Amino acid sequence: MDFKRIVKKLKNNSFVTNTGWLVFDKIFHMLLSLAVTSVTARYLGTEGYGLLKFGLAFINIFTIISKLGIDSILVSELVRDREKTGELVGTTIVLRLLSGLCSIVLTGLFTVVLRPGETVVLFITVVQSISLLFIAFDTVDYYFQSVLKSKYTAVSRSIAYPFVCILRIIFIVMKSDVRYFAWATVLDALLISLVMLFFYFKSEKQSLSFSVSTAKYLLKNSYPFIWANLLVTIYTQMDQIMVSTISGDASGGIYSAAMTIANLWVFVPNAMIDSARPIIMELKAKGNDALYQLRYKQLYAGIIWISIAAGIFFTVFPGIVVRIIYGQSYMDSVPVLMILIWSRLFSLIGTARNIWMICEEQVKYVKWFIGLGAGLNVVLNLLLIPSLGAIGAAVATLITELVSSWLIMAVSKKTRSLFRLIMEAFILKGVFTGKSE
Repeated sequence: MDFKRIVKKLKNNSFVTNTGWLVFDKIFHMLLSLAVTSVTARYLGTEGYGLLKFGLAFINIFTIISKLGIDSILVSELVRDREKTGELVGTTIVLRLLSGLCSIVLTGLFTVVLRPGETVVLFITVVQSISLLFIAFDTVDYYFQSVLKSKYTAVSRSIAYPFVCILRIIFIVMKSDVRYFAWATVLDALLISLVMLFFYFKSEKQSLSFSVSTAKYLLKNSYPFIWANLLVTIYTQMDQIMVSTISGDASGGIYSAAMTIANLWVFVPNAMIDSARPIIMELKAKGNDALYQLRYKQLYAGIIWISIAAGIFFTVFPGIVVRIIYGQSYMDSVPVLMILIWSRLFSLIGTARNIWMICEEQVKYVKWFIGLGAGLNVVLNLLLIPSLGAIGAAVATLITELVSSWLIMAVSKKTRSLFRLIMEAFILKGVFTGKSE
């Protein structure tokens, strides 16, 4: 076997190279995050850590609002019309800056309503919400995805995050109050946006511009994803908010620790999805349906079996992982982790589903699927959290993801073909040969 030839072929494969950069970015980020998060969580304790994560849960919800659901549409448009790159990216940034400003105000209002009189909670949440303005410039990342040059995103984050980690360590050494840690979120978003803009102007000749007609087009075609992304974020972040509100910030800290560990590995399948998206969309646009179906099935097979492997590992060794990362005081998160880890499988199935929805022009169904999930999650949380605490929230998340990301596709006639494709990917039918029989 000619290994040099294989290595050369892999280096020239844009999907492999792009995915490699994304995985490097996440591994580097994960290693730093594990070290610093471990020290931070131990320093703040379950209550302080839960308080910080309560604010971040709100930021995650309003990040989706400020993104306006344009992400997938933007990649598709950038692939389809390279000549409008500057206009598409520039218009999206302006729209997200405006929505970011509105989101900051809404973040403060919702915090006051849910946690009245708690000035520390309000301060932490509002400070963290400032990062929503800088997140608008993450739009550049989707340009890099569309041209399979995610190395620039990886380098940007690799430059910015160490500074954030150093700042958190300084706060710990100085024995700072939990409120200081909120500023680290803002610094992270600011530095990443500055470096990514630098790489954009260095690699792309088209200058950024704004177009009213392009703004209308993007908003018109992305509105189903605005609601879908908002609803899915609500039911993924609502657990954190409801656990902290109903059972207290200590329970919120336990739940957050388990969710953080459950998400440690998802950078690999997410990198695969980000790299495969423009390739699959381009195959569909060119009318190559056979290869389009094969690549999509291969993507699903990859993320499903990686998820199963991760699920088995964290189910067998949850206590060891929790003890190493967070310490003995967070051991109550072990049963929560054993439940949440399996919800990630169905969550990733739902993430990859958006590619099919766009390619097959079925985006109108997304809001109904996710709407069901959001409603189901809130009801289950209200029923389970009062008696089971963080474990109840984990059960609610697993059931919600199972129903809204996977089972619901078997119910609708329009999406049953996708349900069958996912099942074939699970049993590896036609994944390696390219044949369905």
